Amino acid sequence: MRDRIVLAIAQGEWDSGEALPSEFELADRFGVSQGTVRKGLDHLAAEGVLVRRQGMGTFIAEVADDWGCAEVSGLARPLETSLELLVCARSNAGEEAATALGLRRGAVLMAVKRLVRVAGEPFALIENFVAAERFEGLDARRIKQANCNLRTVWWREFGLRVVSAPPQFRAGIAGREEARLLGVEADSPLLEVARTAGGLDGEPVEWSVLRCRTDRYVYRV
Repeated sequence: MRDRIVLAIAQGEWDSGEALPSEFELADRFGVSQGTVRKGLDHLAAEGVLVRRQGMGTFIAEVADDWGCAEVSGLARPLETSLELLVCARSNAGEEAATALGLRRGAVLMAVKRLVRVAGEPFALIENFVAAERFEGLDARRIKQANCNLRTVWWREFGLRVVSAPPQFRAGIAGREEARLLGVEADSPLLEVARTAGGLDGEPVEWSVLRCRTDRYVYRV
């Protein structure tokens, strides 16, 4: 059931923010019980693809860039941030990206690098990698038109809803270029957050690494 609903979403039958038909209507359409429909909707809601609203129905979730958020230590309140595009260019897959995306080493990728600012101050760098063949035509113009929200680009331009796997956290240090962009000293400690994201069919399509400062704000997924 989940896969049949996913196919309809992927084909553009319902857009972000749009309400799905009732469980009764979906059951009639797909020739299954309402219980089967409910289980399929529950799975997609758990994945963040759908949103249940009490007394209103089930809606296609808005496409949100899931890079995370920045908080002040002790205050569980996300701070206002902005994204700035630094790079959108072809590159070749290193071992880590190739493994994450199921590609051969050296495969042609599109690499997107963005800078996250908190209250105007540099906070994090995010590098995203996707297969160039699958995202043919991706360029800086498309990314900027979506306010640098890549998940919006994947959905609006390529018809792809993306779900992230659990992140991997690790310690890192700032190289010379990262230090310059983040406004810290070279070799300053950074938090690295790496993760793979896949389409609704489970196939990996995106590999990303976020590197953020640890001196001013707290990073939260």
